Amino acid sequence: MQGVLPTQCRDFMNKQYWQRFFKKIKKEGQQNEFFEWYGNYDSYNHLFKKYIKMEDSVFHAGCGKSLLSEQLYDNGICKNITNVDYEKISLDQMRKRSENKRPEMTFQCMSLTVEINIQSEQFDVILDKGTLDAIFPDEETPQVNAYLANMLRILKKNGKFIIISLLQDHILKTLLQLQVNIQIYECVIEKSKLYPFFIVIDKSEQKSIQFYQLQKEVQTLTFKQAQEIIKKIQLQNHFVTSIHKLRQSQSFTLDIWDNNNKQTPRYKLDIYDNDDSKILLQKTCGCFIVPQGREQSFLFGTEQGHKELIKQMKMSRCVIARMNPGHKFNNMKQVQQELSEPMKQLIPKGCTNIPCPFLTDGDEIGEKNIIFEADDCIVEELNIDDIKYRRLIIKSALDLIQSEAKIINNKVDNSYLDFEAYVAIVAGLAFNKAKEVLILGGGVGLLSRFINEHFGVKVTNIELSDDIVNIAKTFFDFKNTESETLVCCDALDYVDQTLECHQYDTIIVDINASQANQLSPPKQFLSAEFLNKLRTLLTPQGIIIINVLDSQKELTQLPWDLYYSRKCENEINEIFYLINAQKEKKELDGKEIDVIDKGLLDAITQQLKDSRVNFSKGKWDNSMNLATEIDNIKLKHPVFKTQAFQTQEALLVQDGEIINNRKEFYQEDLKKVQKKKHNRRRKN
Repeated sequence: MQGVLPTQCRDFMNKQYWQRFFKKIKKEGQQNEFFEWYGNYDSYNHLFKKYIKMEDSVFHAGCGKSLLSEQLYDNGICKNITNVDYEKISLDQMRKRSENKRPEMTFQCMSLTVEINIQSEQFDVILDKGTLDAIFPDEETPQVNAYLANMLRILKKNGKFIIISLLQDHILKTLLQLQVNIQIYECVIEKSKLYPFFIVIDKSEQKSIQFYQLQKEVQTLTFKQAQEIIKKIQLQNHFVTSIHKLRQSQSFTLDIWDNNNKQTPRYKLDIYDNDDSKILLQKTCGCFIVPQGREQSFLFGTEQGHKELIKQMKMSRCVIARMNPGHKFNNMKQVQQELSEPMKQLIPKGCTNIPCPFLTDGDEIGEKNIIFEADDCIVEELNIDDIKYRRLIIKSALDLIQSEAKIINNKVDNSYLDFEAYVAIVAGLAFNKAKEVLILGGGVGLLSRFINEHFGVKVTNIELSDDIVNIAKTFFDFKNTESETLVCCDALDYVDQTLECHQYDTIIVDINASQANQLSPPKQFLSAEFLNKLRTLLTPQGIIIINVLDSQKELTQLPWDLYYSRKCENEINEIFYLINAQKEKKELDGKEIDVIDKGLLDAITQQLKDSRVNFSKGKWDNSMNLATEIDNIKLKHPVFKTQAFQTQEALLVQDGEIINNRKEFYQEDLKKVQKKKHNRRRKN
């Protein structure tokens, strides 16, 4: 199968690639008397035994010259098998092989992409190994709808439709849109460069997507999550097969698992091939081990930091190894020994510095202890530069720290906030003199406690997870008081129940997505409908502060008239400050356009300036310069243009007069041009 897989990840999206793929794979089949698309019976026997019973009637769609039916029969899985294919010569050959040995097997020649003469609900199992991929090589194949409709019609109500497929994007999307119950298994075929998936569809009333990833527990996914995780696996599998070849600027990620822990990978490896062609030609390789507790620092926790580290390492291939939460690591020697075998698989062909060196920052891996572990989260303690920290990690998003507190004398230090995003959120209190704050997504209450203790503000926290509420009380010293409460409740429900009942000066939205690399907070919390509900909960001078984590650049603009923002420098978060301003509109060039009063902007600027003085007097940790943080808050929307050819997002009005009129800008620009011409003439 050499040359079948794509050489670049973008080829997975390419129609021509799939056409070449099936042409090559069919050619391979012609060279062998019996050809097995995507592996043989042994590759899936554990799954066949799980889903096929001896008494079942099986419809093998597109059987071709596969020996799968014979092997199911001979291994005692089932015998009542109907083999169907449109190619008569091959079908007759397979019939002759079995007519005496396997009397209960039958063969029918027919096309499955047109109406078929078979009664509805006739079969317990429909088996498709590669057939769907063959008849549906790209999204421009309408006959696939007839094929799937035929299969689902002849399948019994409680039957199983088993599909073995590479799950190209258009196939996965089509299957997920069937509104059926679907189970997907990741598979590995020994000595093969193909990585198919084993899919089981049934017509039960329960409609869900369950994914069985190798060495991991079953996951229930959304449509989008299923697409993302399967694409990630496909790209990872592709690079594993061609991993020994250096490619300029190539990068990918691998998880290294421990057989004793099927919930979280033990290591995460980020592999980078240098973008400098001269360094690439040296064919060197090295592994940098990130010390525990330093994962979120700029150098080790950001894309830009990784680029800087790669420059420092000066290797053709750089492997950045991270020790994941939920695992115990004794010393650097143990870590190097465990990474030695994976590194052998990652060494580029012709590598000139074998054995590859292991590098790190300092001599030790860092001290870390797991003090609590549940099905979905971990609480761990670690020492960084002789300072103890306590962390909450959500297992579905290992790259993110949900909460981190500094521990002094076994107590949470309430004068300190670790995250730059939290510091920026607190700086947002400078917009008004808040007396009451609502936090949606309260977590373990660290942000709440800081605001309550240092600003004397009453705080209500809403947290969805009952486990996290209990962790807050057990491991992060949270106690409900008259001025600070942590309520276990759905944020959407709480807002609906509180409408017209209560108002807050500041509402903070700090809700994490359920999976890594997803927009946080999820889109429903950034919709116009939800934000307008929050507006009704605000006092007249109230403000909404939203902590947004958008690694995929999904968010372009918030549905709000006037807001400021602060982009964190060492984190990928951006904090938005939504001003509760009255909306006005004017007609300009036949279109309605928002109107912003310059007096309001001036008042906000003055309020931030006044607050800066008060924020410089706080009794919090010296490392948190909140006064300077206020200076980093800038107007985000609308943007007022200053040149005649630029279209305004909004009109800026002062004393009832428009001061960003395009005509006036044009006249100003014209004066500048005329002045330049006049100066040139004088020089001449």
